[in-house]
Amino acid sequence: MPGPPLMQLTIVTAHYHPDVAATGQLLTELGEGLTRMGCDVSVYTTHPTLGPRGDTPGFEIHEGVRIHRVFGTRMDKNTLLGRVLNAASFFISVFATLLISRASGPLMIVSNPPFLAFAGYLLKRLRGRPYVYLVHDVFPDAAVVLGYISPGGVVRRMWDQVNRLIVRNASRVVVLSDSMKRIMMAKAGAGADDPARFRVIHNWADGEFIRPLPKSRNAFAQKHGLQDSFVVLYSGNMGLGHNLEMVIEAADRLRDRKMVFLFIGDGGKRRKLESMVAERALENVRFLPYQPRETLPCSLTCGDVSLVAMEKGIGGIQMPSKLYTILASGTPAIALVEEGSDISQIIANAGCGRSVLPGDVEGLVMALQAYESDRAASEREGAAGRAYFEAHFTRARASREYLEVVRAVQ
Repeated sequence: MPGPPLMQLTIVTAHYHPDVAATGQLLTELGEGLTRMGCDVSVYTTHPTLGPRGDTPGFEIHEGVRIHRVFGTRMDKNTLLGRVLNAASFFISVFATLLISRASGPLMIVSNPPFLAFAGYLLKRLRGRPYVYLVHDVFPDAAVVLGYISPGGVVRRMWDQVNRLIVRNASRVVVLSDSMKRIMMAKAGAGADDPARFRVIHNWADGEFIRPLPKSRNAFAQKHGLQDSFVVLYSGNMGLGHNLEMVIEAADRLRDRKMVFLFIGDGGKRRKLESMVAERALENVRFLPYQPRETLPCSLTCGDVSLVAMEKGIGGIQMPSKLYTILASGTPAIALVEEGSDISQIIANAGCGRSVLPGDVEGLVMALQAYESDRAASEREGAAGRAYFEAHFTRARASREYLEVVRAVQ
């Protein structure tokens, strides 16, 4: 006799394999993890905007997951026009495709790009398909903090109304932190803020893929001549929500130390940071592009300390995935975040690093000097971070928690 039917799930995201954006890597691992746990997973995405820019097939099966790629522009995402066109073209394409699709089962829709989850609301109304809203960034709050829209303007009020529709009609709302849960429950409003609909599931890292690795055995460190320097690593998106200018200021003050400030990645602030480095003629700052996936076990472990940086006001509306890879790498963390943030609380609970207030360049300099002078403490804190990661933020644990959400909306 045939076994019970597989649980169906359709993931809608602008980033998926082989896209190297953090969201793409996370959603790829989630899709594959749920497939291994007995789900029938389809993904509707677009062609990569980060990573491979050659032709990717419109359809393929990767690790058991059916990947459907619809049309979407691939403009420069570091410009406002590029982001708007990319988001709008993907929204139209994926909504039209899902509207005429014969597929059934719930949708899981990511919050970024903005308004993407409105497709879930429309499909629920038109086709009766339930959806899970996966909140990686809280909008329009992020747009207000970053100065794209005014806090009391018409755009903000209209955006809030659309967001309220999305949240109130979602079968489940998955958020990345306790602060984000409080914000999203408030957005739902009275009558739709049932705590049972809101689930905190932290992001994760693949602890088998990213493991502590001494510099003496780190091919990336050897290739780039980093073995004998104290390396301050920032790896990932250098976006407008990341307070990285103070890192360049710290590098300026520490230019005479045997330190290398290594930035790996890209984003809206990279050009500004490069200009700051050029103006100060800093030789202790380097920039590298996003690295291929096969390089990550070495590139993410080449630092003696790793940085997380958030602008003021971002706490609670974003939760950087790089925190979890830092913990997995066994590297101590310095978080440039506001007091009481989810990030600072995790670091304090894990005993794996320090928090420095945004703008406190002197505090950052002192923290870096302390780690440079006490390598034993760095190793202890890095090991503590890895242990905390294994207890709380593994890929397997996150997959089990998402499976519970999928079961709840079948």
